[in-house]
Amino acid sequence: MQGMTLGFFTNPQKQSAVDGLLAGLKEALSLGYSCCVDAPLLSMIPDKLPTIDQKTPDFILAFGGDGTILRAASKAAELDVPILGINLGRVGFLSEIRPEQFGEALSRLAQHQYSLDRRMMFACRVNGGAPHYCLNETLLYKRSFSGIVDISMEINGLPAGSVRCDGIIASTTTGATGYSISAGGPVIAPGLDVAIITPICPHTLSFRPIIASADAQMRFSMNSEGYISLDGIYTAEISRDDEIIVYRSERRVAFVKFEERNIYSLIRSKLS
Repeated sequence: MQGMTLGFFTNPQKQSAVDGLLAGLKEALSLGYSCCVDAPLLSMIPDKLPTIDQKTPDFILAFGGDGTILRAASKAAELDVPILGINLGRVGFLSEIRPEQFGEALSRLAQHQYSLDRRMMFACRVNGGAPHYCLNETLLYKRSFSGIVDISMEINGLPAGSVRCDGIIASTTTGATGYSISAGGPVIAPGLDVAIITPICPHTLSFRPIIASADAQMRFSMNSEGYISLDGIYTAEISRDDEIIVYRSERRVAFVKFEERNIYSLIRSKLS
């Protein structure tokens, strides 16, 4: 398979995921693919291979659950290469194949028998600082278990109210099947790029989730200290009246797709 390089990615802290990756890596090398790996995996593989940062792959292959695929997606967006998710977890909204389909998937990649599903990302700045990126959601939440926070928001410069709650989620369409839906957010039809603002345990019956344009600029501030989390990967403390701006990023994540899936039945089967 001369000319195509595959990048292997997983959570090095999960031995079952590492074992799944090693099996896939062995198969890919035996078929003649050029391979590279995420740097933390170097000490776990028997072959001397370059890292993903040293040799940019044509595809990133992410072995694991949605958390692992989210981390791999950040690297894929940074390098502007497609990602294929191999489901070793429980939910698997972001994965495309199971481990037993790996050999067939390699063949289809080589023969260009796939499509790319390009997903929008958010960028987030705190007080005008450097942007951080997320594929699923930006989460603001209170500092302690007890009590609530009062979060104010603007959408494209227009005040959108404030809500006393445990926290608030600004979600992409991809993230609509994650924390947002668990907090009472809507199901978004495939192919729509939108921004979804969902409060977590609001102390009012009058505030409901907001669906805004994907290009909307969302501004949030909290009346007390708390935390910000992006995809559960980047987390930082937030001080009173810090300004948090969330907006559509120029980065996108391209997911390899072999067939169309019914997102509605997937949600029912995975979350029932």
